Amino acid sequence: MKGSGGFRWVATLLATAIVILATAAVAPARVPIARAASGCGVGRGQGFGYTYLTSLSVKGIGCSAGRTVVKHRGGRGWTCSKRRLDTSPVQFDERETCKSGSRQVLWTYTEDT
Repeated sequence: MKGSGGFRWVATLLATAIVILATAAVAPARVPIARAASGCGVGRGQGFGYTYLTSLSVKGIGCSAGRTVVKHRGGRGWTCSKRRLDTSPVQFDERETCKSGSRQVLWTYTEDT
């Protein structure tokens, strides 16, 4: 009798350890992970309302939605700012950043004058 009681105790201890380890392994998967800014493709860079869209990166938003923000130059709920990067007699380059809460869209473009 003594032997079977010890076996049950070990089996219960082992089962408890497995449940604890399985819970610990699954728990971090439910925690939201901060997303770093990611670069998005712009194809030939045309069709966005600028002469050439040269780069696009997003944070907290998908690339498709980021392209929509670019086309609408921000829009309702977005706060945007521009910075002139370079200028010449025939064109200029600018970087525009739009933010809405924790979401951010940053793009650079070239515009012919």
